Amino acid sequence: MTPETTPETQLRRPIHSTRFLAAAVAALLIFAAAAPAAIAQTPTMIVLRAMPAKAKKGETFTPLPAITQADIAEIKLGGKVAPIVSVDPVLKGPHVLQIMILLDSMQMIGGNGQFDAIKKFVSDMPPNVEIGVGYMLQSKVVVAQPFTTDRTLPGNALKRKTREEAVNPRNDNGNPYQCLRDLSAHWPSPDPAKLRAVIMFTDGIIRGNAQPQGGDQLNPDVDGASQLLQRYGVVPYPFFYLDSPVVDSNRSEGGQLEGQERFTQLTADTGGEGLWEGQFSPGSFDPLLNKFYSVLQSEVVVTVTAPGKPGKQMRLDVKSTKDDIKINGPDQVTVANLLGK
Repeated sequence: MTPETTPETQLRRPIHSTRFLAAAVAALLIFAAAAPAAIAQTPTMIVLRAMPAKAKKGETFTPLPAITQADIAEIKLGGKVAPIVSVDPVLKGPHVLQIMILLDSMQMIGGNGQFDAIKKFVSDMPPNVEIGVGYMLQSKVVVAQPFTTDRTLPGNALKRKTREEAVNPRNDNGNPYQCLRDLSAHWPSPDPAKLRAVIMFTDGIIRGNAQPQGGDQLNPDVDGASQLLQRYGVVPYPFFYLDSPVVDSNRSEGGQLEGQERFTQLTADTGGEGLWEGQFSPGSFDPLLNKFYSVLQSEVVVTVTAPGKPGKQMRLDVKSTKDDIKINGPDQVTVANLLGK
């Protein structure tokens, strides 16, 4: 039996339908408004420091005092504003910093108190710093000491090459920038919550396995290393060292200041700092290691909410509120600091 339709029921049905549609539309609007906000809330760490306003990226300069949030006018990732969550010091801060000490297997590093200077640098590190030791070998990195907070173990892993070992083709570094690429892609104990840095003791000269270079003057090996370092959030600090006298008279030593030029290109895009004194190796490692410590002291970790999905690489733009400083950092940042490919 079909229910009888009355004028009253004819009026009620549209009212119920209208209310249901209105509720559905409201729910969709709320979801649409909330979804972009949820996507944008991706915590991402960025290492930044102040540099003189007239300095160019890649140039070395005396470290300036650490910036504060008041010094930052705006941070953008991929052209979109990334709100600041916190600003913390790199050293003695809440974030763990991993520093890989990378030694050139072609050089006789360790004489004249050089290892003593490195050991002192390690012992001076605050508790939030983990130290590892590796060697550049055949375009790869061989880890001799995994990251540790023990201040003795890294020193025990430092081994000076004999002249015979340094000239042996088996100990060729292959290409220092390919070594950096290997280290970036195979970072020991990868953890997105930890900061990453490498101090690389080498002359920076490419003697083999080089990629063809075009007319733009940018070395493709250095550029490739720079891109991977940024992709994996590793800040490089190349330390210029060249044995004097050279251990092998048949070994190409490159042109004047070739290594330093490569270092400048490497640090320009990555936010790192080159460590050298002119075109010669330093008589003592202490002054440059002290500068390295000062650079770390001048750096801060700025955590932002990135407007992108985790793992996405985005261009970084930072504006300062002061006329006498710029804010230095990498050109590219990976959202959520993920290390995956």
